[in-house]
Amino acid sequence: METNARAAERGFLRRIRRLSRWRVAFLLPSAGLVVAALLHAAQWVTSWISTAVARTQGAADACSDLVDTLGVDPDAIAIEDRAPSGFVCRASVDSGSAMVEYPGATSALFMVSMALAALSVAVLLGVLIAFMETRLLGLYRSPLAEPRRDRWPLRLIGIGVFMLPVMMLGQYFQWYSKSDGFEICPESVGGDDVLGFSVTADYLPPALTCSGDSVTGQEFSVTQYGFPFYGFLGGVIVAVAGLVLLIIARKRRPRVEADQQRPWTARD
Repeated sequence: METNARAAERGFLRRIRRLSRWRVAFLLPSAGLVVAALLHAAQWVTSWISTAVARTQGAADACSDLVDTLGVDPDAIAIEDRAPSGFVCRASVDSGSAMVEYPGATSALFMVSMALAALSVAVLLGVLIAFMETRLLGLYRSPLAEPRRDRWPLRLIGIGVFMLPVMMLGQYFQWYSKSDGFEICPESVGGDDVLGFSVTADYLPPALTCSGDSVTGQEFSVTQYGFPFYGFLGGVIVAVAGLVLLIIARKRRPRVEADQQRPWTARD
């Protein structure tokens, strides 16, 4: 058994050593994203478990803040699931409605998973930019880029490809700065105050979406397109324009070479 384990370990290390630097650079942030996804899944499971435990204990024990501080009758308290952010205790009082959130361990899992995902995305985008620019630079210096007028399409493609991951990274920073819902989420829906909301980021194409519900249970969703969206769209347009110009230049080259060779053929 020990010999087989050592052989398996040596085989695993041998496979890792055979990987190129680019593959390792892509695998490390990808592994970080997988771990972040697993932590996020654990956050959902923890939230469901905490809600189930709270309902089993009853409002008197699970919602002690409402019972002890405001003197709310435990029978009038409703325990609502707020997965993946724990649960909420809500009750009607004389001045309106009272609500207390109990995120528990889900808040820590959320922070760790988001930090790991942000770091992995930043590293992955950096590696992607370096990989694309290295390949385009090699193509720019290769004989395929001759004559020199064919280099302009390659420059456009390089600029467009460079803008795409940069705008995706800018989308993350925009989400981080507006995750509190400022300038995105409405203060009221149909005249009713907003009870809770969450801001999510989309990257293809970049956009921010605020979704939640009001105190009456009416759901809403608002999408905002900012500078990263228009920068991403501009990068796509520039890259496509460069690709079209490159195709046109490649098709025109055989005709030019044929026209240059015709006088020599006539002399022979």
